[in-house]
Amino acid sequence: MHFKNKFNISCLPKQWLFFNPKKISNTNFFYKISNKVGVVFFCDKNSDYNFYNSIKPYISWCKKKGIKFIVPYSLIYTSNFKAFGVFLDLNSDKEKNNLNIRRLKNKFVIASKVHNIKEAYIAKKIIDIIFVSPVFQTYSFPDKKPLTHYSFVSLCFFFKKGVVFALGGVNEKNFSFIKNNNLHGFGGISNFRNCNE
Repeated sequence: MHFKNKFNISCLPKQWLFFNPKKISNTNFFYKISNKVGVVFFCDKNSDYNFYNSIKPYISWCKKKGIKFIVPYSLIYTSNFKAFGVFLDLNSDKEKNNLNIRRLKNKFVIASKVHNIKEAYIAKKIIDIIFVSPVFQTYSFPDKKPLTHYSFVSLCFFFKKGVVFALGGVNEKNFSFIKNNNLHGFGGISNFRNCNE
């Protein structure tokens, strides 16, 4: 976890929109976000050429608006898009053990989701930005059980020297209930959808 040494923490958005381009309804609020919000592009299945091709117009818009964006793991596309960061799947041996991670860490911020202490130990070695998840029940992933309050606070404290965000059902209203000294902000989907309805 070397983010604080690589970039000025004040340049980091406090909120991140997790955006799946295959969900057409998400487009309705995507173009309404401000440049104070960052974007994490993701898809439900492994990223492929079609996925990276589908996010090109959104990335062009982000660049035009000065919005920081993070893309799923790919040495080629992360570099070609000149992304702010790359999103790593800690459950993928191919991704977390790839030697290209070292090359990426020299140029880009490495981000990932952490759901438990096992992933936390892996993340502490290689991840710059941590999204602790899921904090609350979500509409997008209703089958995923939220973390207990104790587990959530413990994971935040575990990364106290890092940059931690809450993820999963978090919005501006309920963020005030979970906010602690180790949280930089939050990410999500519904917060941005509800703000623009």
